[in-house]
Amino acid sequence: MINLSAILKAVEHIETHLREPMPVATVAAAVSYSVYHFCRTFNQATHHSPYDYIMRRRLSEAACDLVRSERRTIDVALDYQFNSPETFARAFKRFLGQQPNQWRRERRLDPLRLMPRLTLAHLERVAGGAYTPPVMEARPALRLAGLMALIPGDDPGPIEALWALLDRELAAPGAPPCAAEYYGLRYYPDGWAETGYFYLAGVETAGQVDPPGLVVKTLPPGSYACFTHTGPWHDLPLTLDYIYHTWLPNSGARLLSGWVLERYRPGGGGHVPLTAETEVLLADPLRVAAPPTL
Repeated sequence: MINLSAILKAVEHIETHLREPMPVATVAAAVSYSVYHFCRTFNQATHHSPYDYIMRRRLSEAACDLVRSERRTIDVALDYQFNSPETFARAFKRFLGQQPNQWRRERRLDPLRLMPRLTLAHLERVAGGAYTPPVMEARPALRLAGLMALIPGDDPGPIEALWALLDRELAAPGAPPCAAEYYGLRYYPDGWAETGYFYLAGVETAGQVDPPGLVVKTLPPGSYACFTHTGPWHDLPLTLDYIYHTWLPNSGARLLSGWVLERYRPGGGGHVPLTAETEVLLADPLRVAAPPTL
C-alpha cells in the first residue's frame, strides 16, 4: 500500500523548494526513501515521475510570474533553476506551446494549461483507482436545450442551483420530454480565470422549435475521449484536473476545443442528475507522435 503521507510530504518539499536546486535524490531523502523506491512510489501515487512533476510545477509558476510581474524573462528563468534563456524557452514552448515572451504579451492565465499543486484529495483518488483509460466515442451532432450561467469560481453551488432550475423548467408545458441522458457543458473563454466560465445544464432536443425559456446550443459531430467519473459529484474537479494535467500530457494529445461535456444517466425518471455516475467527454483530442519531454 502506498504511504500517501510520505508522498504528500514530498509534494510539500517540492513546493517549498521550487526556486532552489532540487535533485530528485534530495526529495527522496526528505521522506527517508531510496531514490529507486521514491521514484517508483511517486509515479504510482501521482502518475507523474518526480522530475516531470517538478518541471511542470516550475514552468507553471514561472508562467504566472511572467504575467503577474514585470521582471525580466531571464530573471524568472533563473529563479526556477533554468540556467539559460534558451533552456527555459525550449522547456516553456514544449509545455505551453508558446515562447515565454509571447505568453507574457497575451497575459492570459489559463488554469487548464498550468499544472496545479497536488493535494491529498488528488492523491487519494489516484490511489483509489478512480481513473481508467478513456473510451473513444464517435458522436453525431448534439443539440442541447437548457439553462446557462456564468460560473465565477470553484463553488459548486451555482451549478447545483442551475440544475434545480432546469428541473422546474422541464416540468413546464412544452418542455422536452424526460430524458435518459442529461448534459453539462463547460465552456472556457479566453481570460476565464478572471471572469469565470459558462456552464449549460441541459438535455438533448431534436425538435425544430426551440423550447421556450431554454438556451439551445448545437455541438458539431466529432470524436470524443470518454472518461468515467466515480464518487461524489463535487469531486468532479479532481477528475478534470487529472484529465487535463495527467492524462493529456502523458497521452501526447492536445485539445482543439475550449469546452468539455459531462453526460449523466440518472435513471429513475428524476431530472436533477448530480447523484448519478458522470461521464466526462473531451471533444476531438488531437494526438501527436509522443508525449513531450520537459
